[in-house]
Amino acid sequence: MIRELLQSGLMLIPVTVGKKGASAKGWNLRENTISSVEGAHKLENHNVGLAHAYCTPTPTCAIDVDDCKKANKWLVAQHVDLKALLLGNDSVVIWSGKNNSVKLLYRLPPNVGALPSKQIKGEDQSVILEFRCATSGGKKTVQDLLPPSRHPSGSRYKWMGKGDPLHIPPIPECLLTLWLGLIEDGKKKVRMKPCDYCLETPSQIARVKEMLSFISAECAYFTWRDVTFALLSTNWECAVNLAREWSQTAPERFNECTFNKLVGSYERDIEGGLTLGTVYHYARLGGWNG
Repeated sequence: MIRELLQSGLMLIPVTVGKKGASAKGWNLRENTISSVEGAHKLENHNVGLAHAYCTPTPTCAIDVDDCKKANKWLVAQHVDLKALLLGNDSVVIWSGKNNSVKLLYRLPPNVGALPSKQIKGEDQSVILEFRCATSGGKKTVQDLLPPSRHPSGSRYKWMGKGDPLHIPPIPECLLTLWLGLIEDGKKKVRMKPCDYCLETPSQIARVKEMLSFISAECAYFTWRDVTFALLSTNWECAVNLAREWSQTAPERFNECTFNKLVGSYERDIEGGLTLGTVYHYARLGGWNG
């Protein structure tokens, strides 16, 4: 199986049996990963780690669920169905033998590249969910053990799910959107200065309309919601109309009742992290250069 994994474009690293983390100096540098079947012998009698950021043709990533119950509760609040992801026809899942814990493997889009890893913590500050690919700076990789590596507890990692590890599926848009949002939050959001966007002037309205033209209203629900809430955060008299006009650029999807329900659910104190910086962010992803 190791040779087939290498041939599928996965970059692997040797890890001491019974250990979760690699300890060799420079293990997370691209030049120290194993990328061809000629180097497969270096993985014999070792645990096998997947170096996400360096995989080809696009980086891989792991959605590491450390606490299924708490992670599912958090994901439900983001309108993501964890059970559906796990039971998907193409799902590639790894189980370490640890109760209440699994990992989903995906490929990232070619236009995104390796994303820095992000953690979601519970009320007790323990990690319940992690989006894993590259280190915080995005220049080096993190790794996850692949079957049949041995967990420190003594159990063996196992493949689960209906998918094929040799054909890892692309990350669902809902998860990618969440991940990009976490990165944006980590940067405290790329925002324009208050004086740049608080005034409801014709020039500022025109600028926002221009940015919206680079964001497809056929986007994921989370993106549509966040862009709508970001527009409402301006407190402009035209904010609702701006959101409606943008939403209506996807006529087959637009529903007035659903739109009004979303607008009515907006609570400034709760959604305070969403500003025109959010519109700016998605417009940049869509190709707007300001």
